[in-house]
Amino acid sequence: MADEGCREVRIAIAGAGIAGTYLSRLLAKRGIETDLYDGRDQGTPCRYRSCGWGAPSGIGHYLAAVDLDLEGYLMDSMSSMEFDGLIASTPLCTINKPRLLRDLASGLTLHHHPLDRHEPGDYDIIVDATGICRAFLSPCRSDLVLPTLQHRVKVEPVGDAPLIAGVYGNRIPGLGYLWIFPLGNGEYHIGVGGIRLDQHERILEQYYESNAHRYTFTPVCSCRGIVRVASPYYSQPFSLPQGGKEGTSPRIIGVGESIGTVAPFTGEGIIYSLECARILAACWPDQDRYERTVLAQFAWMRRERETLEYLLLEGKETGPRLKDRWRFYLNARRSGIRLPLAEAFRRMGSLSRWVENP
Repeated sequence: MADEGCREVRIAIAGAGIAGTYLSRLLAKRGIETDLYDGRDQGTPCRYRSCGWGAPSGIGHYLAAVDLDLEGYLMDSMSSMEFDGLIASTPLCTINKPRLLRDLASGLTLHHHPLDRHEPGDYDIIVDATGICRAFLSPCRSDLVLPTLQHRVKVEPVGDAPLIAGVYGNRIPGLGYLWIFPLGNGEYHIGVGGIRLDQHERILEQYYESNAHRYTFTPVCSCRGIVRVASPYYSQPFSLPQGGKEGTSPRIIGVGESIGTVAPFTGEGIIYSLECARILAACWPDQDRYERTVLAQFAWMRRERETLEYLLLEGKETGPRLKDRWRFYLNARRSGIRLPLAEAFRRMGSLSRWVENP
């Protein structure tokens, strides 16, 4: 990634999602120019695939680093959420992700089409920020994905009780969860995701039917997606060296979801994509340091991934082990969710039900 002699290094960032746009902004503040390629239209009204738009309020300091204010993107608070019947306080909120991405890309050299992986031009470095597509990197060491379906819904209470934000694992067969994220003005993202799950539509229909006496649900739009929950360790390699005759093909390096910076237990990726992009910008142009830092910073994702593998393969009869319960508890704490320890461990029984009642 180092500059050879005095020649200007040409850099392309393939993918204008959270990781790609944030990285481009950070590098621009250091005087490093990049070409940003945006090929993300998913055929939905917002142009994005399934994403709850939820994030911890801690993303504010990442936005401040590129002169943006979190207040300009807040849609609704999730200060109180339900987790399988347990109410907890959280620092979570929903953000206007399309607006944030537009503002992150403002002023950058943005090409409104994908970068051609077969004829990428004369770039020296291509940053693969294409997320689940991983368009330029070679396949992951051991991939693991979570298919999702999400509806944007207008919700009107039949009585006085509003629909509250929540995450429910006990409604999903296998390893997965249903989420309810408020977007303001009576609209919500209601979605479902699960590993090896193929009943998304039926699960959402059952949820609407079981709550029809409390709320009316009017669909606005829907989208499907796939989230990489492999963890960075299992998403290696992070890079490809310069190749071809006399090094004529560009060096490739991944960032964000393309290298698995998504929490395996929850599918939460916005803040971790920001952090991964921050690490890459801070380490630039030291690629080895970047890779070491990512593996160390997100080592907990490897442990979460290994818990999922255990539950999928060996834990069907016994359910989660003590260390698995502890990892789930730490995941909640990491997101700022304050669950009482004893109650949280007891509620981990719901994970057993996910596995035992597929």
